[in-house]
Amino acid sequence: MIPSTPLKMPKLQFNIRSFHPEKDFGWSGLMFEGDNRGFSNKPSGTVAITSRIWHRFVLDAGQNSTYDNKTYSDRSKAPWSDKYKEYKGVLEPKGLQMPLVVHRKTDKAYFKLRGSYGGVNHAMPGSSALQKNIGMSYVPTLDVNYKLQMDVDKVNKHVDIVLEVNGDGFPNCEAFVIDEKGKSVFLGIHVRKGSAPSTLMLNANMRMIVCAVRLPLDNNGCFKGTVGDEWARVKNKSSRIEYKNIADWNLKFSMSNPNRNHCMLLEKWSLEGCF
Repeated sequence: MIPSTPLKMPKLQFNIRSFHPEKDFGWSGLMFEGDNRGFSNKPSGTVAITSRIWHRFVLDAGQNSTYDNKTYSDRSKAPWSDKYKEYKGVLEPKGLQMPLVVHRKTDKAYFKLRGSYGGVNHAMPGSSALQKNIGMSYVPTLDVNYKLQMDVDKVNKHVDIVLEVNGDGFPNCEAFVIDEKGKSVFLGIHVRKGSAPSTLMLNANMRMIVCAVRLPLDNNGCFKGTVGDEWARVKNKSSRIEYKNIADWNLKFSMSNPNRNHCMLLEKWSLEGCF
């Protein structure tokens, strides 16, 4: 019997992003600039794919560690100004992570991680000065927190990912994971609730994304090309997990309406989505 080739432990980049899909936030958001895009699992930090806040990190299952942690706000501007606000230094959003919890067995490895990010729209008048001088702003913070569990089966060669993302509920949110070859897989999406002033101040910590997926791995610890929806299996009380091609799986999320069930009357004096 020919022994199986050992699995290289995966090294995965996790991304969680908050963005507004419209060109601006509408009258309820004082017409501040939005991101003008739909849901996406493409890399952050590009001209085409901006976010109000994007947060990412790499979980290296071979080294029992996380690294390349970055939390950033893409630039934006107020409607009464032609100058863009850059969020650098003390104006940058803050990302926090608890220590990675690791439990290893001969054939499996288990990882648990908690984290959060938060940031403020410093394009509001006086916000930057307050942040620099006293370390806080009168503008409500965009808050997001998450719980991640990742289990690697070294014999059957797959990774199970369970992710829960909670927060203010505004604006939209998306999460995805990328392997070392750059193959990206959606973990979930959320369409915003309410409007910026009311929802951000409420701090309801509502559940925005919940997912449980199984991703088969090749010997190099990269995604083979299919994804199993474990969350759907549990909800449907099924004994078998159904697998889909990653491209088809991602299309389901990227083609979702970023204003779904959202009454645009709150933003643009439009009845779109109200009924």
